[in-house]
Amino acid sequence: MNTYPTASQANGVARTLSKSSACTIVVYRTDDHSFVTARPADVVHGLVVGIYRNGYQVRYPERKASA
Repeated sequence: MNTYPTASQANGVARTLSKSSACTIVVYRTDDHSFVTARPADVVHGLVVGIYRNGYQVRYPERKASA
């Protein structure tokens, strides 16, 4: 898991890692507004903003916030 100050940096790293390592990489935003790249087995402490596999962003179902 690595932390980045911007979403574009984290997404770029996730795209590259998922392509070169042939694995899935998750990008999430933390409470302090930094962005973290992680593997799916890692514990996520924030809001998932992207999932990358084989160099491409994977679409995932959006969930509505509960009221």
